[in-house]
Amino acid sequence: MALVRLSSSVGLALLASLLRAASPVAPEPLRPTEYAVKAAFLYNFAKFVKWPEDRALGPTFVIAVMGEDPFGEVLDRTFAGKTIQGRKAEVRRIRTPGPPGDVQILFIGSSERPHLSQILKTLEGGSALTVAEMEGFTERGGMIAFRLGSDVVNFDINLDQVERARLKMSSQLIRLARNVIAKGGL
Repeated sequence: MALVRLSSSVGLALLASLLRAASPVAPEPLRPTEYAVKAAFLYNFAKFVKWPEDRALGPTFVIAVMGEDPFGEVLDRTFAGKTIQGRKAEVRRIRTPGPPGDVQILFIGSSERPHLSQILKTLEGGSALTVAEMEGFTERGGMIAFRLGSDVVNFDINLDQVERARLKMSSQLIRLARNVIAKGGL
């Protein structure tokens, strides 16, 4: 009798595992990649920052990547067909920063770390929102630095630099920041 119970319980367990294997299981939804999330952040930065009205912005809203491009085509897909502040969005890859007003958002790749001071100096007086993912970026004069911790992308803001470029950042965006550098002590 004990042998039959053992066989029955083994048979039931085997049958249950076969049924689980045969039944359709909903696939887990694909999680966005780190750079898909960062590209979405760049898009939202564009929506929640105002550029000075006295600057001639041109017919396109330019998002440029300087140095090594960690985004690949995901950045192009994020901005494809989008308009920002009534202007068609355009993604460019550049080697050097252009004249002030040529670019609205400049993502500076980590490969440019040795040249960061020179790049930021070139941008002085302009209104390009500078973004990077390198350590110490906001402390060295950059505006927004991406951070990755526990598979969560967040960012720091140097509000003093944002204001120096005469950009107006939405309070909603500022509240989302992990850390804000500001003279006013936000």
